Amino acid sequence: MLSTFFAGMAAMVLSLAPSFSQAVPDAGQLLKRVRQGATLQENKDIKGQIRKRSVKVPFSMSLRGNLIAFQYQLNNVWNRFDLKFKDRGQEILSWKDGKAGVLPVAQYAVPIAGTDVTYEDLSMRYLYWPQAKIVRDDAASTVKGRDCWIVQIPNPNPKVGQYAWVRVWIDKENGAMWQVDGIDGRGELAKRFMIDSVMKLKDGSWFFKRMKVEVRDPSHPRRTVSVSYIDMDSPE
Repeated sequence: MLSTFFAGMAAMVLSLAPSFSQAVPDAGQLLKRVRQGATLQENKDIKGQIRKRSVKVPFSMSLRGNLIAFQYQLNNVWNRFDLKFKDRGQEILSWKDGKAGVLPVAQYAVPIAGTDVTYEDLSMRYLYWPQAKIVRDDAASTVKGRDCWIVQIPNPNPKVGQYAWVRVWIDKENGAMWQVDGIDGRGELAKRFMIDSVMKLKDGSWFFKRMKVEVRDPSHPRRTVSVSYIDMDSPE
């Protein structure tokens, strides 16, 4: 499980590993490398905050056995939910009164504490969906000047969650994830996640410092109607 530490969020680590081959790689292997990108943070909590205008929600995440535990603070009370790995797929657990129960799938898309970030967004469970493939779009393959592979991942159960499929932009040189587009059942952009800034750690590696979350207008997908940010603290 250490190879999946911190799932999606910590997949934003910018690896200093040798460059990937420019030959078209296997999409599943690309995603596996993305998920493994945070192994340098193993056995440590990662802390940060989700913010939207004046709302600021502290949160943390850590590996605990066969799950990744997420905690966020609302009205000075810490709330917990987990992304649990099973033999087939994953599920989200919600904690109440010291006991864990399966989070109803209808709540996957519920925003956390008034922000635009949902339970599904923070856990980034879609990085584990099967049948990923690389798609070619030369006009859109560059993000912030970085040449990327575009990996498209269909939702194995489109009735669960916000997205029918997602597209992930993965740096061809270092395997970092720079952008994620969540696509709705109509094939329109519902939400976009973009890395705004990065920070250099003591060991010389790079980690994302701020991620911008854009919610699009269902009637006009090119129009952003709401914005939140995920800010990360520098790991000690």
